[in-house]
Amino acid sequence: MPTNYFKPRKRFSFSAHPFDLGTLMGLSHSHDDNHFLLKIYRMDETVFSDYYRHHLNYALENNLSSEEDFFLHVWQIVVNRVRHYEAKDPFSRNHAIHRNSIEKLQQFKRYLNGIDQWNARPSHIVIDEKDGLIQNQKAEIEKLSVKFAELNKYEVELKILIDDGHLPTLIDILQQLREVRLPSGRKLLKSDHKIPYAKMIAKYFSHGGKDIPIETARNYFVEKKGDVSIKGTSIQPEHQLFKIVLINPNEK
Repeated sequence: MPTNYFKPRKRFSFSAHPFDLGTLMGLSHSHDDNHFLLKIYRMDETVFSDYYRHHLNYALENNLSSEEDFFLHVWQIVVNRVRHYEAKDPFSRNHAIHRNSIEKLQQFKRYLNGIDQWNARPSHIVIDEKDGLIQNQKAEIEKLSVKFAELNKYEVELKILIDDGHLPTLIDILQQLREVRLPSGRKLLKSDHKIPYAKMIAKYFSHGGKDIPIETARNYFVEKKGDVSIKGTSIQPEHQLFKIVLINPNEK
């Protein structure tokens, strides 16, 4: 006679699925819960889902229970067994085994917590979880609000308007600034990446009365081989109107 919930091992089967329950003689219906839990004690938690699904699919395919009923059955088995071990004498010679069994069952219980889509567990557990989730979300919202307020300080209502047709001119100046060196020989500006320049242009400047897409600005800051852009947009000579040079102190 098959179990009401779990997939049994066929009698005298030498090629049974490792998740099937029972011995070479099959599965005793009155001990199916013991067999189900015994496998959990020796199981890595990474396969909890596969194990649970193996038996759930069996129950559904054979119309033995609904998905929610199967969940509740497994949940109750695990909870009852934890209580059983917790009631054992802590000074018995099997205490270490009982403690390890409780730990493994608690791991499986956490897995069950994560798949309870019906809030089928006892209401106080579900309520406590939701209260904890709400508190975490409130804390996260508060952190995000502080971060948003800080970032909002750097937002601008009116962007700097670049004269029509001279976006490349501004970018040429910025590209020169990237190479400007101080009298010490050190670069004035240092950045391992070019994207901050593109983001700055897109965020704080407008051109032709319109925002500048970040990809448009980014196309000007691409790798170069010699003086020729490998890809992207190059600046034509007619837009190279300014030259940034170091002032000679003797000429001040």
